Amino acid sequence: MIMIKRTITEQIKDSIKHFPVTIISGPRQVGKSTELYHNIQPLGYEYVTLDNRIELMNARNDPEGFLRGHNTPIIIDECQRAKELFPAIEEIVNQTRLEKGNKAANGMFILSGSSSRALMDNARESLAGRVNILKMNPLSMREIQGFDDEPFTIDKLGSVKRANDFSLDEKQLLSYILRGMMPQLYDDSEMPLQQFFSNYIETYLQKDLTEVLVVKDYLKFENFMMLLASNTGQELIYDNYAKQVGVSSPTIKEWVSSLVKTGIVWLALPYNEHSVSKMIVRRPKLYFFDTGMACYLAGIRDEKTLQASFMKGRFVETYIANEIRKSYMNNGIDQPIYYYRDNQQKEIDLVIPHNGTLSLIECKSGINYSYNDVTSFEKLNNTSLQRKTDAIICTTGSPYSIKDNVLVLPVSAI
Repeated sequence: MIMIKRTITEQIKDSIKHFPVTIISGPRQVGKSTELYHNIQPLGYEYVTLDNRIELMNARNDPEGFLRGHNTPIIIDECQRAKELFPAIEEIVNQTRLEKGNKAANGMFILSGSSSRALMDNARESLAGRVNILKMNPLSMREIQGFDDEPFTIDKLGSVKRANDFSLDEKQLLSYILRGMMPQLYDDSEMPLQQFFSNYIETYLQKDLTEVLVVKDYLKFENFMMLLASNTGQELIYDNYAKQVGVSSPTIKEWVSSLVKTGIVWLALPYNEHSVSKMIVRRPKLYFFDTGMACYLAGIRDEKTLQASFMKGRFVETYIANEIRKSYMNNGIDQPIYYYRDNQQKEIDLVIPHNGTLSLIECKSGINYSYNDVTSFEKLNNTSLQRKTDAIICTTGSPYSIKDNVLVLPVSAI
C-alpha cells in the first residue's frame, strides 16, 4: 500500500487537543479509515469498526455496555450505523468533564463514517458544544505530489513559488481528471477505472443514498446522475432536468439535496453583494466532488475522448474548483466559494471572499490569454471587500502577468 501523507492529519491532531469528540465525515473511500487506523490509532487510540457485525450488534443493543467494553480514547469507524451510541457518548463526556474538568475529556472519541446526514443529525442532537466536525476529501494534487496543502491565495510571490513545486502539462492534467483522486486508485495503479467506479456507484446507491432518500425509480435516478455529471460546473436549472428525466422539479431538488448531503456534489452559490444583487442570476452552480466519477457517469472512458469532448472545459473547471476547495477544507477552513453571472451574461467562474479580500478566478483549458478574456472582473470593481490580485488558472506551463493585478497561473499554483 502506498501511504500518501494527508494534510488533514494535523487538523485531526489539533482537534483532539481541544474537543471531546472529533467527527471525520466525507464520501465513502476518500481515506477516512486508512487515515485513522494508520496515523491516529498509534497516538494511543483503540480502533473499532462497526462494519464488524458483532460490534455493531453490541453498539445498537447495549451502547453503554459497548462503550464500557472498550477503552478511551477510542476511534469508532462507521459510527453512523449505531445512532444509539451518541447519547451514551454524551453521558460519558459530561461525566468526565464534571469529575475531572473540561480538558480531561478532550480527545476521548473520534467518530467517522460515510453517511454525513446520519452523522450530522446525531451530532447536532447529542453532542452540541462537545464536537468538532472535519470533512475529508479525495486526494489533492499537492498531496499526490508530496506537498502539504495550504489555503489557496493569489499573490505574485506565493503563487509562482507553488507553481514551481511541480509541473503538470495538459496531457497529465487530463489523465488526472479522467482517473479522479480517490486514494484506492493510487494505492493500486492497475485498478480498472470502469470496474472501480461501477462498484462505487452501485454501493453508493445501495447503502449511502438509502440513508437520506427513498428512490422509487433507480433507473431514472441513475439517468439523472449521468445528466448531472455531463453538466458539472454548470448552472443548476431544476426544470430542465425534470423535463429530461421525466420527474417533477421538486423531485429533482430533493435528489440534488441528497447528493449534496452524501458528498457526491457540492454547490457554488451566486455571489451576492448589495451593489450587484439586483443584476445577478440566482441559480447555484453544481460540481461533482470527483472528476473521475463525473467522467465515468458522463461516458468518457479515455483521454482522447475527453480532449475532443465539448465537456472538456467543464471538467477542467470542476477539477480546479475542487482543488481550491480541498486546500481550505484540508486545513479545517469552511470557506464559501461563489460564482458570478449577471443578466448581461457576464460571468466569473469562482469568487472567493477570504480574509477581507475578494479573489476572482477564471478556469480555462488553454494556454495563451490576455486581459480581454477577463473583462468581466470589472463587474466587481465596486465591491466592499479589498481587491488585490485575480487569476486565470489554466494549462499554461509557467505563470505570467496580463495586467498588474491579474495573473495567468498553472494548475500547480493551487
